[in-house]
Amino acid sequence: MAISDSHYKDRPPLTTIHTIRTILKDLDLLTIETVWKNSVEGFFSVTVQIVDTCLSTNGKGATADLALASAYGELMERLQNQATFRLNLDLRQEALEYLGFFYAPDEKKMSFEEVLSSKEDWFREQWNRLDPAIDKAELLQRWMDVSYETIPADFIALPYLNRTNNQISYIPVKMASKMYMSNGMCAGNTLEEAVVQGISEIMERFANQKIINERLCPPDIPGWFINKYSNIASMIAKLKASSNCEIILKDCSLGLNFPVVGVIYINKDTQNYFVKFGAHPIFEIAAERTLTELLQGQDIHRMMGVREFCYHSDLDAENLMGILVNGSGFYPANFFSHNYSYDFKELEDVHGFSNKELLTHLIQLLARQGYSTFIRDVSFLGFPAFHVIVPGLSEIEKISDRKAITDYAEYNKIRRLLRSLPSLTDGQREELIRFLETTGYSPVAAVTDLLNLSLPESLPWYYSNIDLFLTALHYQKGDFAKAYTTFNRFLENNKNNNPSNPSVVTYYKCVRDYIATRTEKLNDEEALDILSTFYPPNIVHGVISEFGNQTTILSYLGQLNCWNCNSCPYKEHCSYLPTEKAYRKLKESYAQNPLNQIHLSR
Repeated sequence: MAISDSHYKDRPPLTTIHTIRTILKDLDLLTIETVWKNSVEGFFSVTVQIVDTCLSTNGKGATADLALASAYGELMERLQNQATFRLNLDLRQEALEYLGFFYAPDEKKMSFEEVLSSKEDWFREQWNRLDPAIDKAELLQRWMDVSYETIPADFIALPYLNRTNNQISYIPVKMASKMYMSNGMCAGNTLEEAVVQGISEIMERFANQKIINERLCPPDIPGWFINKYSNIASMIAKLKASSNCEIILKDCSLGLNFPVVGVIYINKDTQNYFVKFGAHPIFEIAAERTLTELLQGQDIHRMMGVREFCYHSDLDAENLMGILVNGSGFYPANFFSHNYSYDFKELEDVHGFSNKELLTHLIQLLARQGYSTFIRDVSFLGFPAFHVIVPGLSEIEKISDRKAITDYAEYNKIRRLLRSLPSLTDGQREELIRFLETTGYSPVAAVTDLLNLSLPESLPWYYSNIDLFLTALHYQKGDFAKAYTTFNRFLENNKNNNPSNPSVVTYYKCVRDYIATRTEKLNDEEALDILSTFYPPNIVHGVISEFGNQTTILSYLGQLNCWNCNSCPYKEHCSYLPTEKAYRKLKESYAQNPLNQIHLSR
């Protein structure tokens, strides 16, 4: 089989799928494959989930087996990098400390002074880019507050190998997690295949950020060039034939020879658009990945995450983060113009290169532009997986972004408070209220979203929506005016969400008006007399029954009781215990298969 025919995979997709399923079977981890999508011929996507847990990944490809191999490969990437545990989930302290290490057997405890005085390559590169006016000691002090978990040192760091000079740098986990998130995490059939993908992703996200932040207009990839690759031209034609849309491919190389391709999907009927980026040293692989990414988890006839075009002039940091993390957001209007920031140029032809040669090509390309490549091997389950960091290129957030650091530390504190509602002091409740009132959140966001918990809709109403939760907090302390304002906001945002069940809206309106009677200090008999004129008596009595006792408003239906799982009323429906069980199995495997990063040296 020719290299190009294999999609630059070093093993056939069915072999990859079988290998990973066998690894998971040996860990007693069962997977299910769901949400298959194939709304356009040649575009497949699927979700793979470990049963009963919140551990899942998505995959996409031009064939069903490529999509499934992609999903399983990403699952191995996330599990071995412990991405979900480090970036999304909270764990009990006992689980974090299990087997005597927090993140990996080769972790290193570092004091504030050791980090401040470190001369290792990664820190040297960070400090060289730091504004001289910034106080490093004050900055590191902020970083110490970032962790959700309690660690037995100021910092815990993991070793990465600098492929430029084969030197080890210890990078604090809290910095790697916050600054890079999942950027550069990768897995593949071989080291070379995986790291090529990791570096490509880093270039892709860097290009995406730079284009938005600097309002660049990348050139369209001309039709004559696309037509040299019949499979890419065919994929575009199939998309256009499936809906009234326009598909535009963009050269997002930044004029730096970065092998990044962008695709713009435009719905001509609604003027909505969707933008995706992809990267690989081989153009047709980059373009195919970008196009299949467009329909990952999507139906061409019901596209989610699209944005209505309007001439936005103010694109904030939250919008950029949404694009980098969730793949959806607004782009500056000039992105769609024909006043290009640089000319289209064909990339260096590396067709026929092996993945080993492609890896050398990418590392040398970065080195010529002054970038070092740091790699950490995390393949403790036996499937090649890594985390790649290119300082100056990989960062989703900078080491010096003090607001992001402070906000994240505050967010972690709030998550701890949310899990401890029964024991909160009045001061902690006020702190919780202040945070929620000053944080921009979606009108449909739930408290469980902040906790990254997967729980059924049978949770008490005050967990189902942040505005409802705030209503209950205000109501509990007797601030009925603020409770009224917050609940009314919830009602206005949700009036149109229950068209088939108008009694729900009626109940909400009665709640609003009952809270209003409390602001006027009416007793329940007086409230009943007035409200029964407009609402059915059974609804009024139901509202008074629920809201009559302000002191029990947040407890009469039960509360989450993290981390006391045995006494939690929602234990049977919560994914936490099965997820922790999987986490412990992963740590056991890590302890049995420690890795030495020196082997990555050339």
